[in-house]
Amino acid sequence: MPTAAAFSHPMPLALPKVDISSLVTPGASETQTTACHAALFDAMANTGFVILQGTGVPADTLGAMRAAVKAVFEAPRNHYRDFQVQKDNYRGYVPLGYFTPNDGTQRPDQYEAWKLHWNVSPEDPLRQRCALYGPNRWPPIAHDVRSAVLAYWAAMDQLNATVLRALAQALGMDADAVLALLDQPLTNMTLLNYPPGSPDSDHWGIHPHKDFNFLTFLAHDPVEGLEVRTKGGEWVDAGCEPDEYLVNIGDMLELLSGGRLVSTPHRVINRSGLQRQAFPYFSVPRFDVTVEPWLPPVAGFERAALQSGAASHAIWYSNWPDEAVSDKAIDLGDYR
Repeated sequence: MPTAAAFSHPMPLALPKVDISSLVTPGASETQTTACHAALFDAMANTGFVILQGTGVPADTLGAMRAAVKAVFEAPRNHYRDFQVQKDNYRGYVPLGYFTPNDGTQRPDQYEAWKLHWNVSPEDPLRQRCALYGPNRWPPIAHDVRSAVLAYWAAMDQLNATVLRALAQALGMDADAVLALLDQPLTNMTLLNYPPGSPDSDHWGIHPHKDFNFLTFLAHDPVEGLEVRTKGGEWVDAGCEPDEYLVNIGDMLELLSGGRLVSTPHRVINRSGLQRQAFPYFSVPRFDVTVEPWLPPVAGFERAALQSGAASHAIWYSNWPDEAVSDKAIDLGDYR
């Protein structure tokens, strides 16, 4: 079991902030955009996390998304009996405590969720090439969750492209070629609900882990609980202001950059006494993309290439306690 120190309260906020308004509004000078690219790269190379300001995401789009998530988890759970997530269709409702940390030895994570993916129609030939694709399953409730999610998803697609292009240019990569990896992506989103926890709680909402995708985007959380591990092994609070977004590097982008961008462990412990809700967006390359360094790896960085589809399949399956990941390129790690 984890030690008491593993659950100590986090240090004050220590994450970098970058204003990206010069990247999302017309008229910025080359000097401004170059400086913004450099600031994003510096944050992602040193901490792997950045707080974005000036994103241009409409407030009403975010507000509608929050209302939709609230409606999902206010509905009676018996409505979701026939919509529970399955291994062959990683879409739908995830009951509270359904998944355990990937080593299968710890207490179940304390969250419930609704899992969504980049939507593909039942007749799309892409489904014959990769079983991970398919149509989403939407909550069977009166609230129009679908419209709110799709509007927010489109805003995150745009924000993801902006940040990814900036990082690619800062690295000297062909930004268009990097963005092309997200044609027909395995991008996904999770609607999350964490039950209230006490101030001295030692139970993970989500266990310490690294993300496995390109970039993760998370809107400001009115109820804090997300914590990031520093290079020194300390945990820091990862809250941000109402009009800001938290972004972090996943393992796939760390690999593509040859270790220059850093995928950083993080966790959730809800000590607020309040229900906490979140809706992270995860950008993931197309299923047949081989992710490997596009630049000479930095000293000490040694990771095998991986295929986006096969790796995603292994990661999703590993949420079930009777499944394990054997691919050495998939570094889930133990960050307790």
